[in-house]
Amino acid sequence: MSKASNHRLMKWSNIVATLATTVLAITALITVYLTVAAWKVQQETARPYFVLKESPQVVLGNELNLELKFNNVGVHPAVNLSSETIVFEESLAGEPIHHDESAIVNEIPKDALSSLVMTLPSEKPNNQQSDITPHYVVVDLQYGDPILNKSYNQTIYMKWNGIEKGKVQPTVHVRVDEKTRILQYFQKHGIDLKERS
Repeated sequence: MSKASNHRLMKWSNIVATLATTVLAITALITVYLTVAAWKVQQETARPYFVLKESPQVVLGNELNLELKFNNVGVHPAVNLSSETIVFEESLAGEPIHHDESAIVNEIPKDALSSLVMTLPSEKPNNQQSDITPHYVVVDLQYGDPILNKSYNQTIYMKWNGIEKGKVQPTVHVRVDEKTRILQYFQKHGIDLKERS
């Protein structure tokens, strides 16, 4: 074998070796990227997340109380849970009839319940009312994940269908078009759910 052909063979060997090394390096980078991305997704799925445990309860007495029971279905606990609740008529006329903030100091572990009770004002005792018009109920939750050291926000939009002929009507989730109207109502009344007192 001549020196020239030997030199060409070495040159091609070097090119093949360089290409193989480059392919291996790129494969390793892709593997690291996919592993990190999967780890981030797994961490996010473990975050705290609140759902309504059951349909909101409406209790009639001298006052009207609306109770919401939230359940942390995430793997991680939630800390510094604060809520802002706003209740206003379905007609979107006038100011909200209820606008309140509250906070829970204790950690809320996985599958733990947290209750939120709202007392709605009325001119006469609610047990004497046969009809109450439907109302929107908006609950904005803010809380932290102490493991991921992240903060989260959830806003739940519901409509309580009021009282009809003395019978308490169900609470349902709002439709997309209703949410748009609610956000316009908030803008008109200067309500910003992201700000807390």
